Amino acid sequence: MSLEELFVGDGATVREALERITKTGKGVVLVVDAERRLLGIATDGDLRKAILRGVGLDAPVDGAMNRSPLVAPAGIAAPAALVMMRSRSIRQLPIVADGRVVDVLFFDKLLEPPPLPNAAVIMAGGRGSRLNPLTEKTPKPLLKIGGKPVLEIMVERLKSAGFREIVITVHYLNHMIEEYFGDGHRFGVDITYHPEDQPRGTAGALIELRRYFDSPFLLVNGDILTKCDFRAMLEFHKHHSAQMTVGTVPYTVDMPYGIVEVDGERLAGVTEKPRFDFMINAGIYVISPQVFELVVPPTGTLDMPDVIAKLMELKQHVVAFPIREYWLDIGRHPDLEKANRDVAEGLLE
Repeated sequence: MSLEELFVGDGATVREALERITKTGKGVVLVVDAERRLLGIATDGDLRKAILRGVGLDAPVDGAMNRSPLVAPAGIAAPAALVMMRSRSIRQLPIVADGRVVDVLFFDKLLEPPPLPNAAVIMAGGRGSRLNPLTEKTPKPLLKIGGKPVLEIMVERLKSAGFREIVITVHYLNHMIEEYFGDGHRFGVDITYHPEDQPRGTAGALIELRRYFDSPFLLVNGDILTKCDFRAMLEFHKHHSAQMTVGTVPYTVDMPYGIVEVDGERLAGVTEKPRFDFMINAGIYVISPQVFELVVPPTGTLDMPDVIAKLMELKQHVVAFPIREYWLDIGRHPDLEKANRDVAEGLLE
């Protein structure tokens, strides 16, 4: 997004300012003159308050803007900018040089970790047949959770962790995914697509993607919601010098019946409605490039359990990373309903 996209002229209306805020998603417009001199700023909160006061949508925005916003000089260091923003409880800080706006700093952006050299791969090619009829005309990764596609939530999570290079493997209704995300510029990342003519298993895309990676990369299913600490998982992989790290989450099964043990015709024991606790595969992996040479066949299908089993057979170092944060696989209608409830309750914030 260019700086100019945040600007509106001093003759702009409240409606035009709201439209610009909606388009950029940054929550603010800067009101400037023809020389880019700052006349004021209007946040989405400022505009809402003005409308509640009775200011019309077609009224000039200068009746709703802050005419004396906090600004900072060019070259200010990020820590100093954060101190200024915290002191005034603001999330946007215009940078002004010689009276003209040259940049805008955003609180959330300043808090983001530095970019990672590692890439992330999202597997988003599945048919999602268990979610019919919702997936008859919409690919599962574009089903909305809290008004936003689940795949967009994953892209945002990856970006906030520091990933900037993302590869999305696509198959079913792939044109819809590619049209929605484009090259990733709108989301602050660089997205490339790897179309599969035929489904090739949960790890089939690795057959062609092997040439793209020279450092460990993250591989994640495109139909999960999670607050997994991806950076910590990469560090865990590095610390253990692993060939593959498998994300795991706890899963409990409550048996609704009593379990009996039978020895021939003799009843040997009864356990009433037991509870079983397991660790399950979360569909999140860190993979070292060497894995390609060890297990990936030149052609055919490939599933992640096969990759894991082959590495273990070859006595390669495979480790389990415990995911303690929120995690949900969206594979069935009840999962989708739970995801919307969880988002509404703020569990993913």
